[in-house]
Amino acid sequence: MKYEERLIAAAQLVISADEAPVGPGRPEIPSDPAEFGVTAELKPHQVEGLAWLVRRYLLGVNVVLGDEVRIECLRVFEQMGLGKTLQAISLLGYLKTRLMNPGPYLVLCPLSVTEGWVSEFAKFCPVLRILKYVGDKGFRCDLRRTVFEYVKQQSPPSNGQSVLPFDVLLTTYDLALLDQDFLSQIPWQYAVIDEAQRLKNPDSISWKSGLVFRWVLYKVLEQHFLMPRRLLMTGTPIQNNLSELWALMHFCMPMVFGDLEEFLSTFKGAKDDTIGIPAKKGVLVYFKEGFARASCTFIRNF
Repeated sequence: MKYEERLIAAAQLVISADEAPVGPGRPEIPSDPAEFGVTAELKPHQVEGLAWLVRRYLLGVNVVLGDEVRIECLRVFEQMGLGKTLQAISLLGYLKTRLMNPGPYLVLCPLSVTEGWVSEFAKFCPVLRILKYVGDKGFRCDLRRTVFEYVKQQSPPSNGQSVLPFDVLLTTYDLALLDQDFLSQIPWQYAVIDEAQRLKNPDSISWKSGLVFRWVLYKVLEQHFLMPRRLLMTGTPIQNNLSELWALMHFCMPMVFGDLEEFLSTFKGAKDDTIGIPAKKGVLVYFKEGFARASCTFIRNF
């Protein structure tokens, strides 16, 4: 099967779930967020986004949640601040309370936004127990010891209950590398990676670019962490750069998106107005509807 045909087949399978009637594969999101542990009143686009995330989770598909961008008359209008964090938190609450997924869940983010995440978890989804794994070496050592002692005192898990003293562990990219021996031992049931545009696949960067840290982070997360289910969140418009778009999608679903050369050779003319490009542009939009979502609406244009 050709690369383009494989993308279309995968996208068709995913998008068909959006057209299916309400049922096991397409549950209806309760109108009252309290039913899945959320205290905030979700706006219509957030409910729609949560439903989209739940459907992808049930299909076993990892996805990207980004900001919508629309290009018109050479000006770029970005719709920012549309509640990606709240949608991600709502998803974890839904997994815990409605789908009986015991966790644990991992949230990776820059240090500068850790307090914001902790605050929103406490405010909007208090049903989830949060461990903020941030601090100096001694403090983190104490946290690990506390977790170890807690687990030792627990009875063997039953009814899908977690033996860990937290539902969500929140930490930074730096600490994911520094303490990978500890963090990579935990079988994460779901991982949320904030500011995921910072990830760079080793095939898409130059050693002269000074992005060795991102290269190492990508490889460590991909090869050593037990986190088969992933949500990537990006504040950078998803369609800014084909190579970076591929890096995000490949990190989500490597078996689907193959290598960078195949991706670029398929879509290298997607921004041109030359003959034959509309068809390829349509393919790109099609699989982005299946695997990537803007905060407000589906991405329609590249």
